[in-house]
Amino acid sequence: MKNFLKKTTTSIIGASLLSAGVLLASSNVMASGYQVVLQGSRVTAMGNCAVGFRSGAPSLFFNPGAMAMEKSSVMLGANFVSSSVQYAAPNSTYRAETNNPLSTPFFAYGIYNVNEKLTVGLGVVTPFGSTVTWGDQWAGRYSLNELSLAAIVVQPTVSYKISEKFGIGGGFNIAFGSVSLERSIPLENQNGSPSSVLLEGSAKPSFGFNLGAYYEFNEKVSLGVSYRSKIDLTVQEGNATFTVPSLVQSRFEAKKFDATLPLPSVISVGLGIKPIEKLQLALEWNLVGWDAYQELKFEYDAPILGNTETVSDRKYNNSSTFKLGAEYMATESLALRGGIYYDQTAVSDGYITPETPDANTMGYTLGLGYTVGERFTIDVHYLLVDKAQRSNVAAPNSGGLDGTFEAGANVFGFGLSYKFGSSSKTAE
Repeated sequence: MKNFLKKTTTSIIGASLLSAGVLLASSNVMASGYQVVLQGSRVTAMGNCAVGFRSGAPSLFFNPGAMAMEKSSVMLGANFVSSSVQYAAPNSTYRAETNNPLSTPFFAYGIYNVNEKLTVGLGVVTPFGSTVTWGDQWAGRYSLNELSLAAIVVQPTVSYKISEKFGIGGGFNIAFGSVSLERSIPLENQNGSPSSVLLEGSAKPSFGFNLGAYYEFNEKVSLGVSYRSKIDLTVQEGNATFTVPSLVQSRFEAKKFDATLPLPSVISVGLGIKPIEKLQLALEWNLVGWDAYQELKFEYDAPILGNTETVSDRKYNNSSTFKLGAEYMATESLALRGGIYYDQTAVSDGYITPETPDANTMGYTLGLGYTVGERFTIDVHYLLVDKAQRSNVAAPNSGGLDGTFEAGANVFGFGLSYKFGSSSKTAE
């Protein structure tokens, strides 16, 4: 038994508790790594473009510089995400698929024009959060059974209109959340049930910042740039519960764990073009600083099979996203929208895991907006996420799983906004 426990040290610590590090990764079906971009219905419908033109209240999150040009308003909205991941074992007919419940990331904004120059606002978004459910019978159960995540970012923001054409802005990003993860352990309990580990914890509030600048050359062309800083999200004294045979219980002494995971920086450049009065086009490029995620380290309050810490390789790479969006005013009240984007994967070959089966991604979007009167607007959107099929040969010390993964998602959502003061039929 002692030799067996030594042999399983790597699989239990290097793969199972490693999986706890995906306290943010369960939403990776949506974008590269574990980034999720669902912070505005009009934005999503236009291929996730928002930096280079006036996108409405979501400017607070995507480009605080453009917020200087927006009217006082409030916005609420939600997304309904149906996602799945398929797995195929190498040299085998074995197949498995997740049974994920519907997830509902939301967004809320309020912006206020203090005067003609100064605008302040507050945004609350859920850029990370969903549930991945593989179950306890699939071939990769020793890597992951189920992962549930809830994460929220609060952003107070200030924007200043330097001139009628030029605005700058910035805000603080305050991130916090919680995680619950369960996986099987290759030991059988006395009653024949499988052993398992349950990891639960809350991340303490962590801080970053968001900066943006926006310039309108004329009525037809506008340019925006923004930067969102990296945030290190940390779980301290998370609970580790091991359900293992009593004979080996003493080898699993840890009750608490600490871990830190980076939310990467994002640099964005966007261009808005209005070739005709009724048509708004948007082009955008994002660079996500995934190179901040090179390893995942866990520290425990007591030994697990003789170890009090583990370090697992991640080796993420910086990745780019290229976006194109369009909006056409079919009538004074009805806006028709569409878009497309290509999102490069951040995950290197050999480092694909059941909770981050990332690959190059195509996104296809549709939506419409309808303004009632001059102030109240209803937006709806649809996003199809199509990730390329990707095979993996797990690298040493990665916690990955050999085999082929394929993932995708369908996203439906809506936004409700109300503008104060003077307004127009189109979002400004």
